[in-house]
Amino acid sequence: MMRPARSVLYVGLAAGIVAVALAKTGLITGVLTGWMTGRSRRPHAPAGSAAHDREIAEADKELHALDEGARAKADFANPVTWDRASGPDPYTVKEIASSGFLVGILRGSDAVVVLDRSLREIQRLPAPRSPVALAVAGDVVLVAGELATEVARFRWDGARLSPAGTAVIEGVRAIRGITFGPGGWVYLIEEQRGRLVALQVDASVRDRLAFGRRHDLAVGHGPVRMARVGDRLIVDCLLDHALVIQRLNPLGGAADEPPIRIVLDGPIWSFAARESRRGLLIGIGSAEDHPLDRTIGAFGYVDSFLYLYDVDLGARRATRRAAVNLGERGVVVPKVLLFSGATARVSGYGTDKLLEMNLDGPVPAGETITELVPGTNDVVERSDGALIFADPLLDAWVEVARPGAKPVIVPIPGAAPRDPALRLGEALIFTTLMAPWGRSDGPLSRFTCETCHFEGYADGRTHHTGRGDVHAVTKPLLGLFNNRPHFSRALDPDLVSVAFNEFRVANARSGHDPWFGLRVGDAPWLAALGVGDDLLSPLRLREAFMRFLTAFNHRPNPATLGRSAFSDDERAGARVFRDRCESCHEARLASDVSDSRVPFERWESLLFAHDGPIVWGKDEYSKSGVVPYVHPEGARIPSLRRLYKKRPYFTNGSAKDLSSVLDRARYGDGAFWHDTAKTPEGTSDESAGLAPREKHALLAFLDLL
Repeated sequence: MMRPARSVLYVGLAAGIVAVALAKTGLITGVLTGWMTGRSRRPHAPAGSAAHDREIAEADKELHALDEGARAKADFANPVTWDRASGPDPYTVKEIASSGFLVGILRGSDAVVVLDRSLREIQRLPAPRSPVALAVAGDVVLVAGELATEVARFRWDGARLSPAGTAVIEGVRAIRGITFGPGGWVYLIEEQRGRLVALQVDASVRDRLAFGRRHDLAVGHGPVRMARVGDRLIVDCLLDHALVIQRLNPLGGAADEPPIRIVLDGPIWSFAARESRRGLLIGIGSAEDHPLDRTIGAFGYVDSFLYLYDVDLGARRATRRAAVNLGERGVVVPKVLLFSGATARVSGYGTDKLLEMNLDGPVPAGETITELVPGTNDVVERSDGALIFADPLLDAWVEVARPGAKPVIVPIPGAAPRDPALRLGEALIFTTLMAPWGRSDGPLSRFTCETCHFEGYADGRTHHTGRGDVHAVTKPLLGLFNNRPHFSRALDPDLVSVAFNEFRVANARSGHDPWFGLRVGDAPWLAALGVGDDLLSPLRLREAFMRFLTAFNHRPNPATLGRSAFSDDERAGARVFRDRCESCHEARLASDVSDSRVPFERWESLLFAHDGPIVWGKDEYSKSGVVPYVHPEGARIPSLRRLYKKRPYFTNGSAKDLSSVLDRARYGDGAFWHDTAKTPEGTSDESAGLAPREKHALLAFLDLL
């Protein structure tokens, strides 16, 4: 019934943020209260005054000096990728064999850890690179990573976890989820190619992990989470806005029948499922299923929602039972959703509330809202009833010992100190800290940047800009620093403009001046980020915002890992790209620095470097034939980095995959354009398309960007 906003970075970050009190025993506990304490946040000149205008003008100069100073020192050929700058990043957690001991994975440390009942880390072992996938069955633990091609197995002996072999999965990239199936089968999802892969463990091999039979199945774009309930495998395809329910074959692999699909208009961040009388009860944490309304002068109808579906497996039909507005309850970007008996528990990455409700009746009832902390990404209910959360934002494990108890924050031990300003900037992007006065009222919504930029990338949406019939796809926030000007209309020439515009848009229709300061006492959980100053001025908030975006560089491309040279197809594709595409999508290290363009001979080495630093874009408009144009001169030539994260394609989102992009390409009279619907002025109707062999080679090359 409702559809979320489709923005690039024009994401208003709104809603109540919390209070977390520091506690005894060296741990940090949080008593979460609402943001709005009545304390003044304006130790600066009032809006509309000359002093207010002077203050902003002086800040503008200081921020421009910061931006230009950072660019002068930047090494665009060797950026630090975010996987190495994000801290430990505790991503997911599970209990081992109802023992009270927990196993978790640290995405940023490439590690699997064991925690005792007090959440003290008692063991740390190497894991596949950038681990995000974790499965536990009895005493066996499987771990896989989004930047690795192998699955690692561990065994639990009652006191310690021991490595029990690894297996490389040929041709698989970006593993995002893994689970056990019946009969010795293991299932994993692969984000980059959108596949479900079923593997049968070879029990005849005793001394290492090995797989025998294998089945691959295309499941959708951007699969990021999965779970098994009985004989059904449920996959969250983020870029398709779809939950895919696939029946499993008793003999292994997927059954030979179409899956049941629940499709929404916006991204699905979490789900939970349990068996019911006719099939399944499924809960979905998603964005509001409503068209974006830009007529209000802000972003309307982009709250977070919990949707409940009854799935009749016999009739192969999913029926929506209820829709709960989580935003108005203080839960924004719900990445944590847990069914425990008749109770559903949900928390948001962007806010500090834990919502519990009873699901026994036709609609949720008996709601309770208690304090938590922002940044929760996963949860496990331990056998003693405690809830244990993985929190990448705070780089900590969080315990809620019983319903209503104060959360206890346990930082990851041994983590290298991170710049508090950068961490504050991360909080401004991923929580509602940027707009503390937001509310859910009619079209008004509480949301964060991540509402449209999952983990900083995209969400598969094409949003209406509010300008005529102009639409635009969501673009990544990663890699902005060396890719200016920003956005399709290129209205923001640098990160200073981005900062001012985002604070303005985030607070539109709030009745408050976007030039505001904060006190750490209003959100004491900031102390967990190392933010110690009592007063955070408007200037400091914008400085932190910019410093984060400066450091928020793309993660490596899984397609290039462990390699150093082109295949024959990739080399042929590089030549086609050089001849047909690179005049627009230039091989620059900074999009607005023409001298940073690298020669063809260097493409191979830079593509297979850890950071893959080439932008593949430039700071010009182009009339590519994809209409209507967002600007009288066309649209800004976009960066092509990490294309698999950016579906759909073209500014208006009209190409659902790269094959469609290449099918529509035409060239002639020395020009190249992307759509046959409109021939750019000054070109002939006589045009040629790409030959099949060129398309095949180009697809291989584009996979590396």
